[in-house]
Amino acid sequence: MDLTLNTDQKDLRAALREYLADAWSPERLRAASDGVPFDRQAWKALAEMGVFSVTLPEERGGMGLGLADAVILFEELGRALVPGPLTGTLLAAGPVPGAAEGDAAVTLLDTGAALGEGTAYVIEHPQAATHLVAIDDDGLFLLPVPQDELAALPLDPLTPVARVSVRPQDGERIGTAEDAARWRSLGAVLTASLQVGVAQGALDLAVRYAKERVQFDRVIGSFQAVKHLLAESLVRTDLARAAVLVAALVADDPQAGDLGEAASTAKLLADEAAAGSGRTGVQVHGGMGFTWEVLAHLYLKRAWVQETVFGTAGDHAELLAAAF
Repeated sequence: MDLTLNTDQKDLRAALREYLADAWSPERLRAASDGVPFDRQAWKALAEMGVFSVTLPEERGGMGLGLADAVILFEELGRALVPGPLTGTLLAAGPVPGAAEGDAAVTLLDTGAALGEGTAYVIEHPQAATHLVAIDDDGLFLLPVPQDELAALPLDPLTPVARVSVRPQDGERIGTAEDAARWRSLGAVLTASLQVGVAQGALDLAVRYAKERVQFDRVIGSFQAVKHLLAESLVRTDLARAAVLVAALVADDPQAGDLGEAASTAKLLADEAAAGSGRTGVQVHGGMGFTWEVLAHLYLKRAWVQETVFGTAGDHAELLAAAF
């Protein structure tokens, strides 16, 4: 299995990275974390670049590419800390009108992640979302977005959440049980790719600071302890990136392996990489890493939030253990 990016994939990544560097600068991220993180104009711009229609067939207005291309784009979105219901909107680009074009923003509800014994769930970006898709063991269901109260203090200021109580079966069925199972696997892979981006972004930030910060007349990046922290983060990130690409290629070619196992491996390694790089970034920045004006804490908080989406690392470790 060749994990080397081809020329088209490198160009695709470069174009999105260049756009995001301008569109989601550190200053804009700080402003968004203090106010409303979702920007519909920026969302529409992502759609025009093909982010949400990348896997949609050309005859349906998409780019006709595979999940392997989508995860390359999603890594860049994670690296730039782009807010919004990214995974749900890409998955829904086919069955939900307007998702591919950026006119809709689709948040997800996974019935496998209920709070307690009732029907209470947590959804992301409830105010920004125009549609809600429930992923249930019985199928996929399209529902209106509940207008419940937002959580007062979301863990990640760029990811507002709300606790809602709904019955998935009250919505319109848009997919079968098999579709729901595949969405869970694809969602895990896409979230893993966002986590790889978070890991890389946190590492890049830490490396830049380590090259600039001087202590005892030396840049701190020359200290062996700091070098080890950054090197370990790099290894975790590269390993997770490879696992995500493998899972995406398996999704594109079912004969290449078991998608469930590949998705669990990718999510497990990516969660560990994102949280590890997030902690390293905060540590390398020292006391500044905990302050609002430094972006390091936003990477760690995004990693923590995405650890809970489409199964935790513990959940996927148990699935993999049961498979062998």
